[in-house]
Formats: sequence, structure tokens, C-alpha cells
Amino acid sequence: MRIFGKEMHHATILRQLDAERQSVAESDGRLEKTPYVVRAFGVENMWSAIVYSRFPPSETETIVHAEIGYFNRLNRDFEWKVYSHDEPPDLLTQLRNRGFKIGEEEALMIRDLRELSPILMAPPPAGVTVSALRDEHRIEDYLSVESAVWSCEPGKTRPLLLSTLGDPLQRDLAFVAYADGKPVGCARVTASPSSQFSGLWGGSVLAGFRGRGIYRALLSARIHHVRQFDSIRYLRVDAMPTSRPILEKYGFKQVASTWPATWPPGG
Repeated sequence: MRIFGKEMHHATILRQLDAERQSVAESDGRLEKTPYVVRAFGVENMWSAIVYSRFPPSETETIVHAEIGYFNRLNRDFEWKVYSHDEPPDLLTQLRNRGFKIGEEEALMIRDLRELSPILMAPPPAGVTVSALRDEHRIEDYLSVESAVWSCEPGKTRPLLLSTLGDPLQRDLAFVAYADGKPVGCARVTASPSSQFSGLWGGSVLAGFRGRGIYRALLSARIHHVRQFDSIRYLRVDAMPTSRPILEKYGFKQVASTWPATWPPGG
């Protein structure tokens, strides 16, 4: 099958991303490569995941069983991150049948840093400021927004935020948006001198403050940070349905879909 134009560009980007999923760890985490999957472990083993999968359909049951056993022996929960172009094609169905908890579909969206719209880099709206989380005193502001938007326990993110403060390269940096001094938005960005891709994660704005340019201001702040990494060419986002229209407005394009599959399912 021959691929032309935009589809060819998307296919090239996915090949580059797939290569990095197998070779470049997020922040200062580490990867563990096997013949069939690539496992990832966060700093101080605060999180675990399978970030790449490629194996024959006939091996699915054996490999899934083996990975569950591997992480059980470590006494670790883990997320199996499934991409729509992973192999085998029915991996998500097989994980669901095995008992994994399958999260909501997310759009894998990409933006070329060399083609950014000027409006995306405009100053924040009046009364809005965005501050990088470079010391502990902003952590509670970040957690207050995150827990309000996602109804999650603040304690789960605090260790991750604390762990990033000592990294001189700031490969994982959080931001808090304020409206007239009140914390109303939060987001993170990851980047590495070894990667072409910067990840934009967890962009959140309190419901009463949406539609005021705060999400865009968080995007802009993270892009300014990313530009210090000469290797970075693309921005990537795993976008929920609420974020996708905003990102499309700023030129992000969907190139695939992703799903989180968590084990144990009640973890």
C-alpha cells in the first residue's frame, strides 16, 4: 500500500515514536526491553508500565500471563499502554478479557514545533499568570487543581512532583496557572535531550475558569520550556475528548489512539 502526503508524514512520525518507545525513558526513569514488550519504571520505581508491545497473536495468552506474573513478583501495579497500531491488533480486547481495567480512549495528537501558530505563543490573558513548579511551595496549588478536576487523591502525585525538583535538566516540569492569584489550572511537560518528542500531560483547568485562555496559557508555558531542548521537534499529547477540540484549534493532529490498561483492575 502506498501512502502519500499527510498520511505519509503521520506514518513517519509513528515510526519515529515507536523507535523511541523502545529506547528513550521518560525523565530519569529506565526501560527494560524484552523480545516482545518494553517495560518502563519511573524514578525510584514510583510507577511501572509496559510502553511498547509487538508479538504474534498466537503468543498473546502466554505473554500477558508472563507479564502479570513478572509485576506480581515485584509486588507492583502497572499500566499496559496500548496504541492502536500495536501488535497484535486485538491486544486491547485480549487484555480486557484477561481482566485488565481499560481506561477511556485517548487521541494521540502531534504538533511540529517548527509550525506553531503565533497565537499559541501569545502572552497569557489579563489577570492570568503561569508559574513553573521549581520548589515545594507550589505543590499544594498544583494538587488542589488536579484533585478538583479529576477527583483523585492528592497524595498519589505529590511524590512524583517532589522527585522532579532535583533534576537539573528539568526533564519533567509542572506548571500552575493562577487567575487573580487563585490556582485554577495545572499541567506537566516531559522532555529529554535524547528524544524528538516532548510529552504534554495532565492539562487541567477548573470548570468555572474554562474558555478564558488558561489552557492555552499552560500550553504556551510548556512550549517555551521545551524550546531549550535542541533535540525536540514534536509535541505529543494523549488527549481526552474535552481537550481534543482545543488542541485541534492550535494545529495538533491525531495520528493514533491510545488506551491505558491497568493491573490489578482495582489498583
